[in-house]
Amino acid sequence: MPSDEQQRKSLIKVGAGLALFGVVCPFFWMSLFYGNSPSETWVYGVHSGIFILLGLIVLGKGWYDLKCLRATSAIKKTEP
Repeated sequence: MPSDEQQRKSLIKVGAGLALFGVVCPFFWMSLFYGNSPSETWVYGVHSGIFILLGLIVLGKGWYDLKCLRATSAIKKTEP
């Protein structure tokens, strides 16, 4: 596997990890289930949402870059 493609796949994995961390953030879920103040739960929810959004952006960028890289390599292979 070419190094460029491996870097793009690594970026996708990092983005998925960030998004997953945002979903399973222990501070948010403990605050929600243990009945902490609504403002504290809101802050943790916003923090988790930022991680989810950031992870999805990184994941999407890696996926798009990988798609473009594969398209350009397919064009190079078909040229004489």
